Amino acid sequence: MKEKIKRFFIEKKELLIFIGVVVFVFASVIGIASLALNSNENVDDTPPVTETPDNNDDDQSTDVETPDDTTPVVVDKFILPVTGDYVMVRTFFDDSLSLEELESAVIVNGSDMITSTGISYAKEDNNTFDVLAIYDGKVVSVTEDELCGATIEIEHDNKIVSVYSSLQDVKVKAGDVVEQGMVIAKASTSINDTEAGVHVHLQVKSDNKYLNPTSIYGKEIAEVADLK
Repeated sequence: MKEKIKRFFIEKKELLIFIGVVVFVFASVIGIASLALNSNENVDDTPPVTETPDNNDDDQSTDVETPDDTTPVVVDKFILPVTGDYVMVRTFFDDSLSLEELESAVIVNGSDMITSTGISYAKEDNNTFDVLAIYDGKVVSVTEDELCGATIEIEHDNKIVSVYSSLQDVKVKAGDVVEQGMVIAKASTSINDTEAGVHVHLQVKSDNKYLNPTSIYGKEIAEVADLK
């Protein structure tokens, strides 16, 4: 009987040990699994944020100005054949002028009275001065005349022609291309209009019709061609 009781307790003890081992193993597995789970939960699932470059800084450092295509094109306009102070000693003849104005529009040469088809410019001191091309063009002719002195004829676009007379010390010749403002000669006297003194007489023609030079100054060549 004692042997059975002793065996019972021995078997009971072994069973308890076995159960304890099983429990220990099970607890260890649970603990490891729990640690692994917590470790995974602590991992930040949010993808790393890559810092993008500041576009504003780039824009400032690479800001390159582009050409302005809207810049207006500068178009030449007709100018006076003289610079500085001047006086108008002969005006363009027009039927609409008053009697007083007509006096300076008529050239009296002896018994002859010639209507002025241009304008004569002079200086107050009656000294010579540079004569300028009033627009870009090509010299058609350079002539010498006893009455009018040296004369230069320049052809421009749109059948516009400018004629400069009462000149000396001519700087150009037929066939030369001149630019607006270029000195083409110096003013002188002429037998044709001694009353005007040292002067340049300017005539402007559009399609062979004389125009009042004062009506073309400051105008583009297309505008002058439309004048009647």
